[in-house]
Amino acid sequence: MTQIAIQMPAAVAMPRGAVWAASFFSALAQAIHTLWTSRSPSDPALARGRQAAEVRRYASQVSLTDPGFAADLFAAADRFIDAGERR
Repeated sequence: MTQIAIQMPAAVAMPRGAVWAASFFSALAQAIHTLWTSRSPSDPALARGRQAAEVRRYASQVSLTDPGFAADLFAAADRFIDAGERR
């Protein structure tokens, strides 16, 4: 005959200050998010830089499988930035 013993874990009380710490962390994270996203989105140079960075990130991922296409994407990102500087 086989016996199986099932043990129930003892209830653990929530640590003191856990609710306060969680609320503080949540508020801090929200403040950082607000500061991060509130950078003047109307600045065209900033928008162009972000778009070019996205293309460069994609190009670096593609470079493993298609280096020629990745080179074209890097060049396009550079031209995109250069076109914005001439305006």
